[in-house]
Amino acid sequence: MTAALEGLRAIDFSLSMAGAVATMILADYGVGVIKVEPPGGDPLRAQPAFYAWNRGKKSVVLDLKTDAGLETAQQLAGQADVVMESFRPGVADRLGIGYEALSAGNPRLVYCSITGFGSAGPYTKLKGYDGIVAAKVGRFLQFSAMAKREGPVFAAVPAASFGASQTGLQGVLAALYLRERTGQGQHVRTSLLQALTAYDLGDWLGWQLAQRNPQTASPAPSGGRGGPAPGLIYLVACTADGYWLQFAQTAPHLFFAWMKAIGLEHLYQDERYRTLPNLPPEERVAVWEMILRRMAEKPLKEWQAIFEEEPDISAEIVRTTEEGLQHRQMLHNGQVIESEQPDVGRIKQVGPLVHMAATPGGVQGPAPLLNQHAEEVTRRASESRPDIEPGKNGAAMPASPLEGITVLELAGYYAAPFGTNLLADLGARVIKIEPLEGDPMRSMGSDQLSTSTVKTTQGKESIAVDLKTPEGKEIVHKLVARADLLMHNYRPGVPERLGIDYQTLRAINPRLVYLYAGSYGPTGPDAKRPAYDPTPGAVVGNTRYQYGEGLPPRGAAPEALDELKRVSARLNIANWGFGDPSSAIVVGTALLLGLLARERTGKGQEMMTTMLCSNAYTSTDFLGYDGKPERQLPDADLYGLGPIYRLYRAREGWIFLACLKEKEWEALCIALDRPELKEDARFRTPTARRGHSAELAAILEEAFSQRDADGWEAYLSGFDVACVRADKMRFGEFANVDPGMEANGFVAQVEAPILGLHRRHGPTVQLSKTGARMGPSCLLGQHTRQILAELGYGEEQTKGLKTRRVVTGPDETWLTRAPL
Repeated sequence: MTAALEGLRAIDFSLSMAGAVATMILADYGVGVIKVEPPGGDPLRAQPAFYAWNRGKKSVVLDLKTDAGLETAQQLAGQADVVMESFRPGVADRLGIGYEALSAGNPRLVYCSITGFGSAGPYTKLKGYDGIVAAKVGRFLQFSAMAKREGPVFAAVPAASFGASQTGLQGVLAALYLRERTGQGQHVRTSLLQALTAYDLGDWLGWQLAQRNPQTASPAPSGGRGGPAPGLIYLVACTADGYWLQFAQTAPHLFFAWMKAIGLEHLYQDERYRTLPNLPPEERVAVWEMILRRMAEKPLKEWQAIFEEEPDISAEIVRTTEEGLQHRQMLHNGQVIESEQPDVGRIKQVGPLVHMAATPGGVQGPAPLLNQHAEEVTRRASESRPDIEPGKNGAAMPASPLEGITVLELAGYYAAPFGTNLLADLGARVIKIEPLEGDPMRSMGSDQLSTSTVKTTQGKESIAVDLKTPEGKEIVHKLVARADLLMHNYRPGVPERLGIDYQTLRAINPRLVYLYAGSYGPTGPDAKRPAYDPTPGAVVGNTRYQYGEGLPPRGAAPEALDELKRVSARLNIANWGFGDPSSAIVVGTALLLGLLARERTGKGQEMMTTMLCSNAYTSTDFLGYDGKPERQLPDADLYGLGPIYRLYRAREGWIFLACLKEKEWEALCIALDRPELKEDARFRTPTARRGHSAELAAILEEAFSQRDADGWEAYLSGFDVACVRADKMRFGEFANVDPGMEANGFVAQVEAPILGLHRRHGPTVQLSKTGARMGPSCLLGQHTRQILAELGYGEEQTKGLKTRRVVTGPDETWLTRAPL
């Protein structure tokens, strides 16, 4: 067996997490990646994560500002299949390595640009640091309830960077798929801002609905699941010996299983609590307190022994990244690997992102030393590449990248379904096969209008089928015969009972690419346990990281109930909205990887992703080796990571400052008219500044109090210092009103049943020669009749199937109702 992308070559000019992770994944699946570094090396070399993000690559140092360096870079690009860069718009062109320059000599080139805010609009000159993008678009406001202080809260997990690594990679895979058919390359563009739209589950639509009807609009959420009275389904509680456990009991039967296991099932007999877990705030607080007290009665091992007997309980320790590397299910899945890194020795790190049965990935080698492969790479640059095929001619470039591809989705909630949305936006036909009662997320809103479900059904067709009936299975099997890709997220054992397991479907369609988008995996100690949005974050260390400093040490639970509640509520918010979106984005990547592998080999295959592994990729610390520096946590008040990557209160409003390079720190000193700071022994070096962070923060806090937030953003931009206002508006409003969204095509207008005309997020990736296809959301079973007709079912047959409750669809009045 060979890797999915064996034989391809890539040049990585990027100097960001997003570009590094994207090309790491390319390397894992067989691409020969050359990392081009500037003199002095990639600044990311200072981070331990560099060893993971650059594994399997070759390093060469080229000064692109010299004729010799530029010539070598251009020669390498002339032989490449993929180029990746993360400069600000226009910089690559000025350096002579832009798309137009490189594609002129290599029309087959797939060239990917990852920016902070897009290639147009008012923010093209802003540096695309993760914190800068998240602050500017209002993401920091989503966590504001975590801190006791006023103002936005630093979002520690680099969701924008991870998301952009995947959207950029998806664009590359789609473009390579098209190149297999047309022989033509193209320019792929994505941004951290576009990637963050995947993490906006409902604010974008909630804001629009509030504008339509302000009187009935509910207030914007404070950033947590219910603020001071958190929702019970995602509760965090402490054991007697000080271990915090993240629970995820979303369905009524799952919640009951938990209450029974901890001895609180009698609450269901009380009239006040009979609707558990859905209760008014006062009753919810009372149950929350009872659960916290009960969980604090037993140590971890006793609770684990109880929970092992009940497979419907989802309980994970809030772990550090080091503890996440020891999680039994990740070890069982082979998703934690060990290898040698020459300069630090044995290293543990996360394994390949997607399990592919026929074209597996694997770590191709250690991360390179700086300029380690200079001689080899320089020699290669002057050679021709005989293995480059001339390209297949005759196939015209389609209107959208995945035109003609059919995807079947048998999945619920957000963590898997949103992944196929990404393919729908690229032009695939996505048929959502739902049970008669619908995707469980549909029940979370009225009139099928859960905002998350609106998002996860955009651009899709829905057919509602009872797979427990022979006739229902026959319908789905007929669809499988015509499909290219299939994705499901049922727990192990269910696909076999429903007749949608891989072996059954492979016999129907050997070319089918089949993805199990699981929580834990198909086998292993936790395979049959439920997992939801907060689960993977607890496992891989993201919850712990976002919490920041001040988590009570293990050993004993806090004695005071108020302290239990304070920490529980903060941990609850710390895990907000990471797990599902990060998992879903990887589903999109996996399906495209499988599609390209099929195009190159002619064969379908079985694949797997897990929520645990996908979320491990979001971490900057999910690796371990002797001597690895201790991870820096956000401060207890959640301002940021040190004095020059931090939130500050201005005279009016809040700003976020990002000075990650020495020249940026020096520019800040000049801009503040404090040149003596850069000569001060306390602040002269990064190490010195870390040792005197409180002193420097106090100095900068005083300086920033002299001007309002908007003024600082405008003033410091003149010195090329990254600083933005962080409290202007939440992301849902930003997505609808900011001119940069419109200028870049990051929004689209669609018309859907019930909702009528409204705006939705635009494509997460854009390809220069093929357009996106932005569709509206759909109702449960909206396309049942149409799809059955395509399969050859007549009108009378369809009526009979509906009468026997094999299929269903919306009542006609749903389709003709006046929009909200």
